[in-house]
Amino acid sequence: MDKALKTTKYCTLLAQGITQEGEDISAVEKIFIKSLNREEIRFAWYKEKSGTRYFQPRPLDLTEDELFDLLKDGIDNGVFSEKFRGNLKKYL
Repeated sequence: MDKALKTTKYCTLLAQGITQEGEDISAVEKIFIKSLNREEIRFAWYKEKSGTRYFQPRPLDLTEDELFDLLKDGIDNGVFSEKFRGNLKKYL
């Protein structure tokens, strides 16, 4: 498991790609789910107020351009494994 960025009762945040527009933060995250003992990818939406990020328990809606930027930042920040990136490259 990679070095943790943040830990909660539910999971450990291992890597994160983000884009931000105003107070809205879109995130793609590599997380370790403690109860399942496995890594997963999570798409999340946060609101930032007074420098603090608040998780929004709602779907993340993005345009294709916004999704591309978010995925790019996730790739740049180690959210996706070499294997996943290789498989994606082969598919495209």
